[in-house]
Amino acid sequence: MARETLMLPPQRDAGRSPSLLRRAAEALVGRRRHLAGTVYLCLDVSASMADPGKMSELLKGSIAFFYRAWRADYAIGVIAFASSARVLTGATRNPYRFERSLAGLEPNGRTAMALALGLASGRLRFRRGRRVIALITDGMPDSREATLDAAAAARAAGIEIVAVGTGAADEAFLQALTPRPELASVVASQAFADAIGRAAGRLPAGDDADRPLAASASTAPR
Repeated sequence: MARETLMLPPQRDAGRSPSLLRRAAEALVGRRRHLAGTVYLCLDVSASMADPGKMSELLKGSIAFFYRAWRADYAIGVIAFASSARVLTGATRNPYRFERSLAGLEPNGRTAMALALGLASGRLRFRRGRRVIALITDGMPDSREATLDAAAAARAAGIEIVAVGTGAADEAFLQALTPRPELASVVASQAFADAIGRAAGRLPAGDDADRPLAASASTAPR
């Protein structure tokens, strides 16, 4: 899939702090136009993601998601979850920062899906425009009840959820997390990256930001 070429932050400038220059460049990238909204990718990196091919599909799909959401005028953040949940990068439109945040991810631990949803909701709470969580998983959470509660709290705060699953993910359960059942899908592992990337196509862009999230496109069956 061809990527759109975006401006990367400068690496060095004599007499100036590289980190300050990078932050300044990122701020300019993020303010080039009015944002339609913010989306947080919640990525399952639990032990089951060690199955052959899953992590490469997850990473490839996440990068495709970023570029598609970027073109729709969204800022994109990333949260990884296993036995706990952590922010890999806050909402950004800087491709360098986004791709760097994914480096070194290793599958391990359990599936603290509720913690990831709660963390993403907190990050989105005061963002302007459309607020969306894109949940990416290959299984079931440590606690179904806590995850359902976290999703309900997010929806009550006006945050929308889309979900893409593979492997042991339960489509009916993912549908229960989203505002509408068609916003969740479970696909075969070889179609995982494509489904993650195309999930960004559900995000309303620009003048269409008030319309509902689009239903999932057709994907390869499990």
